[in-house]
Amino acid sequence: MPSQLSQKVEARRDLADLVRKSDSVLLPMLMRHSPTSRAMWDLSADQMSRDILTLYITDKWGSAAGDFAPEELRSEGKFQNRINELIGEMIMPRRAEKLRSRIELRDAFVSTDQLDQLRQRLGKIDDIERAQLRMNNQVRFLPQRPANYLLTDFAIEVDKQFEEQVRTAVVECGFQTRKDPFLIRREGVRDALIKFLEQQRHNGQPAPKFALCFQLQDRETIHLLEVSEEAAEVDDGSINGVGFEARGLVPHAHILKIYLVHPNDLFIACDKNRDHPLFDDLRNGNCEFLTPDDGGAEFRKHFEHRSG
Repeated sequence: MPSQLSQKVEARRDLADLVRKSDSVLLPMLMRHSPTSRAMWDLSADQMSRDILTLYITDKWGSAAGDFAPEELRSEGKFQNRINELIGEMIMPRRAEKLRSRIELRDAFVSTDQLDQLRQRLGKIDDIERAQLRMNNQVRFLPQRPANYLLTDFAIEVDKQFEEQVRTAVVECGFQTRKDPFLIRREGVRDALIKFLEQQRHNGQPAPKFALCFQLQDRETIHLLEVSEEAAEVDDGSINGVGFEARGLVPHAHILKIYLVHPNDLFIACDKNRDHPLFDDLRNGNCEFLTPDDGGAEFRKHFEHRSG
């Protein structure tokens, strides 16, 4: 399967042709190490408005990303070396890695000047190019306030060692960070979920072999995956949750959304529905494992063995 190109890359004919040509080097290297891997390319610019191509490679349980100058794709030797490094990161997800931090900002009305000021301020941090900085946000234009944009779901992801410097830059540019912790980190939430799982067993409901929470950044809903051999098999690769009122079950949460799947269906979903938030969170370590309480070691061992 050829690499997937974002709309930004597709819009640049010269870069799109360059990326497609690089598939002759990239794809054989990926397939040798992981037949289930995929490659995706995106386009951005650095602080000097130079083109930056970002390559994301993923397989069932690992991922890696790297930024490339277009010139690096034209040099086969340099390109091969960089790809070997990324493959090493993808296929060894449990090695000692850099910790990542997610800095969430409060929703705010901002001007384009304020956004540019933030980008410039971040660019002045020493060695920021090594921080693997990612900015996530939604920007809305409101006719009632034409001079500003409404910035929502704004978060900056960065290597842990750069967290404090990035937080300082954010505050200096007039933004406010969110202080409230993720739901799973709030008092009583984890204990309530474990108690809920125990009650399910006593009530004769499917007993989960594995239970974990994902989409931890959702501050209203607990997303609880239960993997049980007693669950019905659907064989269609879907992972659908059913929401319940969380009041009286889980403190601080509004909704408890349960995703009950058979182990075989999870394998099918991993192949057919790999863009589901669950797999993205598994690849990036954004999960809280409840059963067993081992940080996901048994879960990964079981599914990696079965996916062979």
